[in-house]
Amino acid sequence: MSTFVTQKVPTYYNFADGEWTESTSNELIESYNPATGDLFSYSQKSNVRDVTAAIESVRHAFQPSDWAVNPKRRYEALLALAENMTKNLERLSRILTIDQGKTIRESRGELAGCIDTLKYFAGAARSVFGRSMQLEPANFGVIIKEPIGVVGIISPWNWPALLMVRELAPALAAGNGVIVKPASLTPSISAEIFKLIAEIPHFPKGIVSLITGPGREIGAAMAASEKIDMISFTGDTATGKSIMETGAKNIKKIALELGGKSPNIVFEDANLDKAIPIIGRSIFISAGQICMAGSRVIIEESIKDTVVQRLREYAEQLKVDNGLLETSDMGPLVSQSQLDIVQGYCDLGRQEGTIVTGGERLTGGSHDLGYYFQPTIIDGLASDSRVMQEEIFGPVLAVQTFSSEEEALHLANDSDFGLSAGVWTSNLNRAMRLSKGIEAGTVWINTYNKNFPEAEFGGYKQSGLGRTRGVDGLMEYCETKHVHIEVEELGEEV
Repeated sequence: MSTFVTQKVPTYYNFADGEWTESTSNELIESYNPATGDLFSYSQKSNVRDVTAAIESVRHAFQPSDWAVNPKRRYEALLALAENMTKNLERLSRILTIDQGKTIRESRGELAGCIDTLKYFAGAARSVFGRSMQLEPANFGVIIKEPIGVVGIISPWNWPALLMVRELAPALAAGNGVIVKPASLTPSISAEIFKLIAEIPHFPKGIVSLITGPGREIGAAMAASEKIDMISFTGDTATGKSIMETGAKNIKKIALELGGKSPNIVFEDANLDKAIPIIGRSIFISAGQICMAGSRVIIEESIKDTVVQRLREYAEQLKVDNGLLETSDMGPLVSQSQLDIVQGYCDLGRQEGTIVTGGERLTGGSHDLGYYFQPTIIDGLASDSRVMQEEIFGPVLAVQTFSSEEEALHLANDSDFGLSAGVWTSNLNRAMRLSKGIEAGTVWINTYNKNFPEAEFGGYKQSGLGRTRGVDGLMEYCETKHVHIEVEELGEEV
């Protein structure tokens, strides 16, 4: 057994109606440490009966409770969870690293983001505001924001803590009841966060539930349920389309944050000393397994050789190893199947272009135990090639070049996705023109992957629907009601 794994293998349970319960299937899902291959935890292999019972408990808790109309209680609950997570930050960081494979530094950053998000939406819970209008001399309109009801959150395996909390916090802040289904690959960190929720008396019994199990069965049941009023899904585009199709049968509200193929556009006047490490990090963070990964770099022709060489040097100096090591710069991919997908794209890239660096699984020593892959750069690909167009979800950077601002904009938008983009230039006018023209929900100028809970995030095109974070992220989880008031004018008989 690896020295990086604890001796005792924990078993995690579902959390429903304020209690920890086993699945009625009497089956468990095994989770493995992607860095070592060691068995790390067991979780419940739930079925439709389990998810149906959990939905019923959340709906029952939502309807009679003062949760929906007591913003101070919601504020106190979210703030208490932020405080609990702060006290357990290092322990949770270690669990997240073993659960998903990312480096311990990335795990600390992800969990710090969870805490910041909870604090922001704790305050926002007391600021769910509408507006009023005078419509005629004796007629007034009041626009009220109310909770939708029961929200189902289906969270992904790549940032399993933050991308769960990012949806959980505004859904609860708005006054909803919530049921969460984490990804089967990484259930442990979600269960650990729910253990902290269970300790907080401000949450009404049953207002939040956690159900683990296979997405095709559990996620589909949530999308189909007439007792869930909204589904928030973060994951791949194909699954998002399936959820939309299922949810449409009962006109369920759907919020989706889906895939990306995000570009960094580098102009000749860019500050390369700043740009190179940030562009490198934008694709190699979390082994490239993030939706907003800067997986394309579009370089002005005059500096192409310099930028590619410097990015190659950056990639080749990264230490790829077990994420628990403080010296690791990149951990493993999450699973063998994900490694096979990345290897397949690199094989295509080798046939259709040129591998500048990387392109293979890392082997030898401790690398043989996990799913380690080389940081990879591929040049010479056609714009319509699969490597250039499809989301790989791995540490693979594809290179393109341009000779004019117009061509750079065309290449940036030559994608079915539109989640994010980066623009690197010292020309502010150019930066603003491109930020207006790029079809993406977030455009970073002279930086990348800077995210704050108060700033909205979401995608254009096939990168999703709706927005997370910020005021818009809170309002995603609200219904809008118009209350019309007609008053008696002065002098009229009452």
